[in-house]
Amino acid sequence: MRSFSLNLKIVLLLIFAGQSIGGIAQVIEPESDKDYYLIHSGACVLSRADDGRAVVQTAGATGTQVLNFVADGRGYYTVKLKDRREYMALSGSWNTYFVSDSTADAAKYAVEEVRKGIVRLRCKANRKYLGTDNSTAGSHVYSDKSGSDERHYWLISEEIREFPVDADSLYYLINPSDAFSKSFEGWGVSLCWWANMCGRWEENKIDEIIDWLVSPEGLNYRIFRYNIGGGDDPLNRNCDPHHMALGKGLRAEMEGFKDSADAPYDWSRDAAQRKIMLKIREKRPDAVFEAFSNSPPWYMTYSGCVAGNEPAGLDNLKPEYYEAFATYLVDVCRFYKDSFDLEFKTLEPFNEPVTDYWGRNGGQEGCHFSTASQIAFLRVLAPKLEASGLNTVISASDESYTDQSVRDFLAYRNGQVIALTGQWNTHTYSANNHSRAALRELASAEDITLWMSEVGAGGSGLAGNLSLAQKLIDDIRYIRPEAWIDWQYVEENNDQWCTVRGSFQNQRYWKVKNFYVRRQFTQFIQAGWRFLNVPNNKMLSALSPGGDSLIVVALNTSTVRPAYHSIDLSLFDEIYRGITMSRTSQSENNQTVNDFVWRDSCLQFVLPPQSIGTLMIPVAFTPETNTEPVSGRPYLIASRCSGLMLQAEGDGVLINDYRPADSSQLWLLQKAGEGYTIGNLQGLRLNDDGSYFLKTTSTFDPNNQLFDLDLRNDNFFKISSLSTGKALDLQGANYTPGTRVGLYGYDEGGADKVVTRQWMFLRPPRRLSDFNTSLFPPEHETALEVQLSVAPGMVQLFCPSFGHDGKTYRLRLFNLSGIMVRESRLNSAITRLSLPEGFYLLSIDAGAEEKIFVQKIIVP
Repeated sequence: MRSFSLNLKIVLLLIFAGQSIGGIAQVIEPESDKDYYLIHSGACVLSRADDGRAVVQTAGATGTQVLNFVADGRGYYTVKLKDRREYMALSGSWNTYFVSDSTADAAKYAVEEVRKGIVRLRCKANRKYLGTDNSTAGSHVYSDKSGSDERHYWLISEEIREFPVDADSLYYLINPSDAFSKSFEGWGVSLCWWANMCGRWEENKIDEIIDWLVSPEGLNYRIFRYNIGGGDDPLNRNCDPHHMALGKGLRAEMEGFKDSADAPYDWSRDAAQRKIMLKIREKRPDAVFEAFSNSPPWYMTYSGCVAGNEPAGLDNLKPEYYEAFATYLVDVCRFYKDSFDLEFKTLEPFNEPVTDYWGRNGGQEGCHFSTASQIAFLRVLAPKLEASGLNTVISASDESYTDQSVRDFLAYRNGQVIALTGQWNTHTYSANNHSRAALRELASAEDITLWMSEVGAGGSGLAGNLSLAQKLIDDIRYIRPEAWIDWQYVEENNDQWCTVRGSFQNQRYWKVKNFYVRRQFTQFIQAGWRFLNVPNNKMLSALSPGGDSLIVVALNTSTVRPAYHSIDLSLFDEIYRGITMSRTSQSENNQTVNDFVWRDSCLQFVLPPQSIGTLMIPVAFTPETNTEPVSGRPYLIASRCSGLMLQAEGDGVLINDYRPADSSQLWLLQKAGEGYTIGNLQGLRLNDDGSYFLKTTSTFDPNNQLFDLDLRNDNFFKISSLSTGKALDLQGANYTPGTRVGLYGYDEGGADKVVTRQWMFLRPPRRLSDFNTSLFPPEHETALEVQLSVAPGMVQLFCPSFGHDGKTYRLRLFNLSGIMVRESRLNSAITRLSLPEGFYLLSIDAGAEEKIFVQKIIVP
């Protein structure tokens, strides 16, 4: 492992020094008279199948694979089969076929460079990308992809070749003053159902697994959800005996505290789960506990079975038992307070209530509650809980899906029961970033605590573990929960839904890879810390309460590419000695590594394929007090519900992936009267011409180009036109790359839509707007005559004196991050360079000591 780390460090230094690793043919502007192959990132080649569908196949397999790219002169290409009038086109909503009509927008694709000759193809008709769901030969090609996955990446090549295994290079700035509005309460896990089994183990084994769970050297969890069991009919009159054993196993058979409506409470029950909970409190005095119910006791239900009703999509709690169930829940909370001085912070009476999978004879306790029934029950529960004298408050609604959680929240608000709850819980088994962001906006508006209270995921091996880590990152970035809580700690039959695997019967147990993946977050980011806004969806950053420690957790889910991070930390006053890095990969478990470099206020580190790394950085900083964007300072303007950047394209505006040094994404605000003009570094200003779509123009018109910035919740802004009052809006409430930006009434379409009209201003890495850095030679007049001609996507150099002085000239091109993107020798008086749009620094020299010509250029 030592030699691998050393080699990786050398590669890291070479990359960030601007050296190239291997030559990659940069075909980003294919020529109409040439034949090409479109090589997929999975190593297959785009082909026409016998039924006309676009597929990926092995090179030379059956099917046509040679393509011609015909430019339409407006930035798009038709992609046709060689010697045939068959053109690749979107068919329907997502399928891709070869068709005879090349004139429709469905048959036109823009070629966008991702990095170093790797491209993605964006369909003009729906502004989505070409890609696959799988990488294996025979996989269908679709034109509806987000453009954010390796399976949406291609190489245009004149010959069959390997897809270049390049690196992700990620450049961003961390602003210590741009923190989430609420501090983090901590990480946690449900006690249901592993505690019901492990609480029966030998004492020393219980002690060890709890130490792994709660100690600062272990997972460092401090939030735990106790399951109040309903309890099935002991006589099984309405369900099969041990029906849960056929689903989730005997572990899911929870004991209730009452066998019938008239029976007394039997507090000797649930001894195993109780033992685990009390052991946790003993070892972790600052532990926080929530009580939650999966089902009322059997005798309160329609079906007489705590697994659900029949059919499953109907409520199972009889309304005449609302009072009794509320009393049952409060009595359990009261028992733990009186008997053990353990007071639950919250009481959650529902679990994934608006679902259709809680059915009689099912695999676990579950109970459907319609949203209206939830509201009705809370009106019964709330006064009982308040009268109990407990400090416990109600949490709700624990839906499985975030979009349903949003619908519940709006219904609660309309039903005026939000005030009866002290916390909002959601699961994220099914979640998108729009509903995640909408939930945070709703919770912030009501100033209510928000938890991500349960999630898990399948998959296999480390890839599955990292997939859940990505979900964790998305949850934190968009829900911004005050707590993030796992579903299971110990499992028997998999290594995905747990962090410890074992045998309940044999009392055997061991840590699985998921333990170490989760620990990369939980050991370092602790209660009281605040997460920071950063334009990178593969990482999290957090500051300690005292502002003296910065944590960066970064994820690389690629199976083939390393990821190189360059983090601008120049907004910190000090970065002290003692930076450390921990990493988990296929061969590492929270291993201390040194694959990072600290240089010129920039921290650079590398992650190998399929790995997760955490950096601990001692810092000091002075917080900024002004939350408003500052005139004259470049900003990235990011969509709240996607994290994608506002970008000018043509005379319009869209959202796209963050692209460092892309001048179309860097925006300057200038105060003008009652508002601001907003223009990018290409000289294009946002313009409201009265139509839906937001436009850009290089000319100034004070009537259409003044915008108001209105600070909303969580440091997001409503950006609205002063001429029409309409706010910047994502077309169709979409949030994928290429979505166009329009202007729409801010409050129209429902409270969950406002997040499509909210934006955050992020500071870019300083080198995106500052040439005064040691990586750039100074700009100055020289004797060498060089005439520059710049056109969209192209720069032409004319050197009249070339070849007359006997010198050999070297051309180097740097982007604004200081990374050298092109190096070559001048071979003639005229040189043409094809370049993506952006700012560059061009340097020509005749040796290391003789700087001849340096010039800043802007490629439109």
